[in-house]
Amino acid sequence: MAESENARERDSTNDTLRASRPGGPGHRAPRRYGPGIVVAVAVGLFLVGMGGGYLLGTAGGGGSPAKVDILESGSTLLGPLFEIWAPNYTALNPNVQITPDLTGSGTGISQAEAGTVDIGATDAYLTPQNASAHNLINVPVAISAQLIMYNLPGLNNVHLNLNGTILAKIYAGVITHWNDPEIQAANPQYASQLPDATIIPLHRSDGSGDTFMFTSLCYLSWKGWPYSYGTSVQWLSSSPGYNGNGGMVQGLSTTPDGVAYIGISFLNEALADGLGYAALGDQAANLNGTNPANYILPTPQNISEDANLGLMNLQPPSVAISLILGGVPGATALVLGHGGTLPTVADPTPYPDVNLEYTLISTHPADPAKQKYVVQFLEWALSYGNAPVYLDQVHFLPLTPAIVGYDMEALASVPVSG
Repeated sequence: MAESENARERDSTNDTLRASRPGGPGHRAPRRYGPGIVVAVAVGLFLVGMGGGYLLGTAGGGGSPAKVDILESGSTLLGPLFEIWAPNYTALNPNVQITPDLTGSGTGISQAEAGTVDIGATDAYLTPQNASAHNLINVPVAISAQLIMYNLPGLNNVHLNLNGTILAKIYAGVITHWNDPEIQAANPQYASQLPDATIIPLHRSDGSGDTFMFTSLCYLSWKGWPYSYGTSVQWLSSSPGYNGNGGMVQGLSTTPDGVAYIGISFLNEALADGLGYAALGDQAANLNGTNPANYILPTPQNISEDANLGLMNLQPPSVAISLILGGVPGATALVLGHGGTLPTVADPTPYPDVNLEYTLISTHPADPAKQKYVVQFLEWALSYGNAPVYLDQVHFLPLTPAIVGYDMEALASVPVSG
């Protein structure tokens, strides 16, 4: 693709992604609730039509006689959505205050396990065994994605092609320069422009679900990957660490020749700082080198295609599943270099770095009366809050009706009183 064509494609893609978040780059002010309720009622009626009979927290109902403070802590990728949900829910239920705290998935998990927060938010699922051991359940609330971003002067206005194998080798210290032959082969139209500059790979210094997503991609893509996958790994000493997605955006913007993994809910902030983001190679790029392969941008259509493939591997009642590279059967035990589900005719361009966003709540709450309002809020989030009027602002996609149904059944099993 000629550079001018790539630039036009980039502008079109960025406009599409930006348009779904009102107010332009960096804007986080919640939408007024009025427009959302129209969409939300349709979603809610659909769920009732499924025979759920849940919806304890429907709009205007279930108010509490005294103030209830619900603390959510965890994922900085999911956090911006909670920042939108919280005031909209409180506007309908004035006695219920939702306080989001963007601490990182690792902290969200540990605090949920310790019972010090009401809702733990994480991009990394708990295995059924770990969840049961801590009396927790995974309740996914949306579909997200992760971007691979770079600060490469002169090339931030185009989408470079990268894949899981190249990224794994960069973070393992095997590929060290931007003009490495593997990167050039994936980017023939920009091969002569790739500088002989040392790549600086940024990582999350906090326990992070984004790290879980990225290391899962590396682990599945390249058999030489020297680490496992998880919310924290021991990175190279040459890799600088930053706290939270906001810290990664800020760090990358001041690190020429850097590359970083950043949650899509921070796309507008990254674009405002002039950063570039990659088209990612599908599994063919990892199995066969650079060709034949698709290099795929994180458009809503391509993210949904990956989710379609991954959710085919769902084995209820557990909703602990990886959607990386189209999903992996038996996702709670990923296999080094195994890859995922290959594209299909129906889903030919699945963006390979997609994820379910999870909340964790207790099945043995210390305060069942308070837990009633936690459950009500999540039921609202899954029905009314899963509408595009909220999700589009952070570039998330809604859950499928099947996932919502599993979630509602799980929430119905949580003991509450009052």
